[in-house]
Amino acid sequence: HLNPWLGLAAALLAAAGLALLVGIPALRLKGHYLAMATLSFGIIIYRIVLGTRLFGEADGIGDVPPFHLLPGLVVSGRTAVRVPNYYIAWFLVLLGALLVRNLIDSRPGRALRSIHGNEEAARAMGVDVNRYKLNLFVISALFASVAGAFLTHYNGGIGPSESGTMKSVRYVAIVAVGGMDNLWGALISSLVLNFLSLRGYFGTHDDTVFGITLVAMMLFAPNGFLRRRLSEKKRRIDAPA
Repeated sequence: HLNPWLGLAAALLAAAGLALLVGIPALRLKGHYLAMATLSFGIIIYRIVLGTRLFGEADGIGDVPPFHLLPGLVVSGRTAVRVPNYYIAWFLVLLGALLVRNLIDSRPGRALRSIHGNEEAARAMGVDVNRYKLNLFVISALFASVAGAFLTHYNGGIGPSESGTMKSVRYVAIVAVGGMDNLWGALISSLVLNFLSLRGYFGTHDDTVFGITLVAMMLFAPNGFLRRRLSEKKRRIDAPA
């Protein structure tokens, strides 16, 4: 029964604290070891929520009230406000993309790009790799926290399934299709895959499709399908006649 704004602030603080707690030891790992560590943490959270009465156990937390942003502007699953909620969602997405774009173009963004390209080379050039990776881990958690808070108010509740293993597989598959270092590619792949999933095009094989997509991307286009297509198009343009 907290004010939603206070609840959002508490969620941000909790997410940042957990990201620090998990990130300090986990970010010492690399590659698939890091992926397994974060996936394992998701499974731990799922089991804790599933067995804790405070969090509603298997039923989760229900009867979450609407989030009144401004007079006449509310986040809720009611049919009457779905169109405004659509625009609110897009505003948040574009605002997040703008913030990330500004981060990429900033001095810390250049350091992050160098880490992505070659971590050892970046460290040799004086980049504090551990600090940058931890800060980015916390920023990612804050983005997820904001999204989760609004999703909870829109659905009117939240359950342990939101931290299930297949949710993590879904998110990684979306990023893999769009490209690990391609902001707009990840956004486009998220829109397309989520639209197909929510419209029921995958039917009961939803988890299977995302799992196969992730495996296929790792085998045939580890840099992302969209990034690969753009690179091939650029090579054709640059090739001599």
